[in-house]
Amino acid sequence: MLSSILAKTAINIIDVSAADSQGMEQHEYMDRARQYSTRLAMLSNNLTHWKKLPLLPSLTNQPHQVLASDPVPFADLQQVSRIAAYAFSALSQIRVDAKEELVVQFGIP
Repeated sequence: MLSSILAKTAINIIDVSAADSQGMEQHEYMDRARQYSTRLAMLSNNLTHWKKLPLLPSLTNQPHQVLASDPVPFADLQQVSRIAAYAFSALSQIRVDAKEELVVQFGIP
């Protein structure tokens, strides 16, 4: 799991410290700029589906009828609140027991 996280991170990181313009030739600089532009275009294309969603979805064509309907019974509200409190309590009790070190030092001389 750690290896896959590291691999995904390595793919998605742009190392700006390595972009020393004094040590790069013009064509290397242009290649990197083209690569970054391509990557940015791919990522922005993945986000276009968010732009297509309406800001406020319409759940009904006649909101006045929904607002004029009977209110939710207080017992139902209490039950939902009680279930939410139980879920919060259960989630707050989740613990992770570390079995081994996540980062280890390599014995490189």
